[in-house]
Amino acid sequence: MVFPLLGQAVFPDLLVSVIGLAAAGLTTFSFTPQMVRAYRTKSMGDVFRYLMDMFATGTALWMAYGIFKGDLVIIGANATATAFNLILLHMKIEYRTKSAKVV
Repeated sequence: MVFPLLGQAVFPDLLVSVIGLAAAGLTTFSFTPQMVRAYRTKSMGDVFRYLMDMFATGTALWMAYGIFKGDLVIIGANATATAFNLILLHMKIEYRTKSAKVV
């Protein structure tokens, strides 16, 4: 198959798989540095709650979409991203509660 923008023949299935896996990996693990930082500092004050709510909702919807389409990459990536985001949300609530009790 020839892609007009690329101007050359490529293996579309392989290319699509590589792009999908790269996107899944990057978006799934994008919150990992924040999780590590929050765990070390026990602080989530600088993380906007609505961002986390919207991201968790979005990844849950993507996961549902993946289930309907039967796409394991979409399901796996978004299930993991949703879980990571829910962990961050728990940390935000837990650390806010602890800091409120201390002060």
